[in-house]
Order: sequence, then C-alpha cells, then structure tokens
Amino acid sequence: MTNNVNNKQPNIIMIGSDTLRKDRVGRIRNTQSITPNIDKLVKKSISFENCFVPIARTAPSLLSFFSGLLPWRHKIRDNFSEPKDCQLDVTPLAKMLKNNGYTTAVISDWCGTDLTKFNLGFQRQDLPEDQWNLRYFIRQGPKDIRLFLSLFLQNHFGRLFLPEIFYLGGVPKGKHLIQRSKSWITQLSRQKQPFFLNIFFGTTHPPFGSEYPYYSKYADPNYWGESKFSMARLTEPEEIIRSQKEPKEAFDLDQIIDLYDGTVTNFDDQVADILASIKENKIEDNTIVIIYSDHGMEFFENETWGQGNSVFSDLSYKVPLIIYNPQWQVARKIEQNIRSVDLLPTLLDILNIKNTENYDGQSLVDLIENNIPKELDVLAETGIWFSKPPGMSEDHLHYPELLDLIDITDDGTIVLRAELKESIYNAKDKMLISGQWKLVCQPLKNGNVFSLYDRFNDPENKKDISKKYPDKFIMMKQKFLESFDFE
Repeated sequence: MTNNVNNKQPNIIMIGSDTLRKDRVGRIRNTQSITPNIDKLVKKSISFENCFVPIARTAPSLLSFFSGLLPWRHKIRDNFSEPKDCQLDVTPLAKMLKNNGYTTAVISDWCGTDLTKFNLGFQRQDLPEDQWNLRYFIRQGPKDIRLFLSLFLQNHFGRLFLPEIFYLGGVPKGKHLIQRSKSWITQLSRQKQPFFLNIFFGTTHPPFGSEYPYYSKYADPNYWGESKFSMARLTEPEEIIRSQKEPKEAFDLDQIIDLYDGTVTNFDDQVADILASIKENKIEDNTIVIIYSDHGMEFFENETWGQGNSVFSDLSYKVPLIIYNPQWQVARKIEQNIRSVDLLPTLLDILNIKNTENYDGQSLVDLIENNIPKELDVLAETGIWFSKPPGMSEDHLHYPELLDLIDITDDGTIVLRAELKESIYNAKDKMLISGQWKLVCQPLKNGNVFSLYDRFNDPENKKDISKKYPDKFIMMKQKFLESFDFE
C-alpha cells in the first residue's frame, strides 16, 4: 500500500492538550524533564516561548486558533454559547485547506465538545456531543451511577452505544484516543491527497486524573488524602462553584501539582505515540507537526486557581506552540510575543496558499525563516468566574454565581442569560501586552482602573509602575482603549 509522501503539499498533524501550561514543557522534576519526548521535538523545531491566547477558556481559544479571529470578532467569549452566536466572516483553517485539496479531520476525547458545537469546516469528525447541554447531563445519570458504569464502558461498545458515559468528563481517555488517532493516521496517509488532522487530548485538564503510573510518578507515596488519584471536589457543578472561591489553604496544593505534572508526562508519552505512528506510516519527511494548547492554569500564583481568572499572571494565557517542519533548515526558540491567531495565516504562508481573507492574525514566516521581528500586541481578558475568586476586591464589578447566570435553550444548550451578558463582559479584567510592557484594566464600581507592569523585570506583575513611566502608561492606555473600543 502506498502513502502520500510524494505529495507536493505536506500533511499537517496538530496535537493539543487542554490546560497545558507553557512552563511545563521541559520542567525538571527529580533531575529529569517531565516532557523528554516533546523536548526532542523542540530541538528540531520552531518553539514560540511567548505565545498567548486571548481568553483562557476552551471554546473561545479553539475558535481563535482555527479561525484566525480574536474573540471580540468571532463573538464567542465564554464556554456557554450557542452555535448561532458564532460569527465567522472568514474561511476557517480546515475549510481553507479542504478548498486547496486537503482531507481534513478532527478527533478528541471529552474535552473536544466545542469542536463539535461550532462548524470549523472539518470533513471527518470523531467527537463527543456538546457537553454544555442539560439533556446530555440528565442522560449521564446520577453521579454514583455514572461513575460506576464508566468502569465497564471505557471501550468500543461504550463509545458507540453509551457515549454519555464513555465521554464522562475527567475520566482518562488517552489510550482510546491514541488507538483511534493512529488508525486515522494510517488511513489518511494511504490517500493520494495530503491531510490535516487535529488531535485534541483532555489529558492535562482538571481534575488531573491519569492512569498508573502517571498519577504516582511525582506524588508523595505517603499521601492518602482526598486528592490521591485526582483533584477532589470537581465532579459536580456545585462542588466546582464552591471550590472556585476557596482559598489556597483549602487545597492539598502540593499533591495537586504533582498530579498535574504526572498528566503532563502522560501527554508527552502520547505525543511520542503519535510521532511513532507518523514514522511507521513513512510520512515523517512530509508531515508538519504542531504541539499546542488552548490555555494554561493557575495554582494560586495570583491568589486564585483555575483557567483565565486573572490577567495579572501570564500562566493561563501563555501556551506551548511548537512547529516542526521537515523542510525547514532552522530550529530555535523564538522569544518574541505572538498570538494563537497567528498560526492560521502562518500555515497558509508555509503552504503557499493564497490568502485574501481578513484574519486578525499575521504570518510569522519571515520571523521564522529570516528572523525578521514583528511588532505584535497581545490582547486578552478573563474568563467567566464561576464564583467570586479569592482576593478579588469588594470594589470590583461583580455578577451572580454561575447557576444564576445561565439559561437553558429549547434543545437543552446551557447559555448565558441574555440580559446579563453585557454586565458579565463589562466585569472582565483585560490586558494589553506590548513588548516588555503589560497594561491591566480592572473594572471597579467607580470606573476602570489601569496599572502598568514591566514583564521583564517584574514577571509576576506585582509592582505598578504607571507613575514611574507616565509617558509609557499614557501610550499603552491609549492603545488599549483603541483596541477594545472602550467608552
């Protein structure tokens, strides 16, 4: 059987993991890296050390990756949206590649639900139903029953006949996803036309559960608390809401971080499996491989935990973006700030596909191949708080907790109440990063308050220097107001 290695256009395989922090790639534990396989890939790739997503939540972030649009343009600024809310006035990546002779496919575990909800143009899909749906939750059944059934339905039968249990959130699905992904790679590589395959794992997503040996790889063997195998109190909506507002002392934080690092190593081994499949199918010389994530995670580095709850820290917004192109003669780490929306036009440029679309992103090919710097500003905002985060000022604009924010459509989709959307979005913290400078805007009851930080000399953004550098502060504030079209 022949493969498509002789195609003029290369295949593209994107391998993503939900909630993978950039600083976990190459992190040292016990004198060894927790990502040895990704590290090997980095040595022959372009690795962007400062790639930012605009909102550190899955739906808006994935839409920005695959549409090249910022959320304020595609209109998805949270996970609680309907397909009709999405406004794509450009051709998304998968459809653009399809129009240029590619077969396009996407496969995921339970974290890929947003790839189901929004039409991004993939021809072949192996994805769960939209899980932000009340009917879906009801079909899963009570907590104890669904967890019990999941013990027996993590197999082909469960996926086909009881997908609500098979795709149960938080239950590790890596082995099944690897098997199906490898099968797809084999099938796609035997076609005459090139292919684009997006594989999206939930491996590093809370509650950080993984199979043996990963859950014990970095953990204290003498720990026998409630988070022994996964982060506790994240299996019911009420638990998640309560835990969102609890302080650091309420968590076994060391154990949770150990579990998280174990999931990162698990994902690293999954990447190795995919790379091995590429080699087995003899398409390694004609396949671009991209490692990415939709967002990172905070572990109380800024008084709160979760994804996208604070713009003072970069940890939720900075994600790994590694591009291996076998045709490139360059391999290095690029420190310049770039955005997730820049990936789409970059790929089109690499493939010499004519781009007449008005994407928000810009091609990075000159930066990659010729080291020509680009001035790219980063815009970002917080996600929706499920409840008031620890450390938030009483003067900060607030809105009700999650259960009072949502509404249910006729088909069961969980959405934000229309009358609350404006107040929710107005209460979000926002930031602008330009080079070494970060401007933060906090909406308080008496108006917006701005602060300026030096990211190079104060990476944790603890010291407001707006008074020390008034000209820089005025310039950044003006740029911010123009970018977000405030007031």
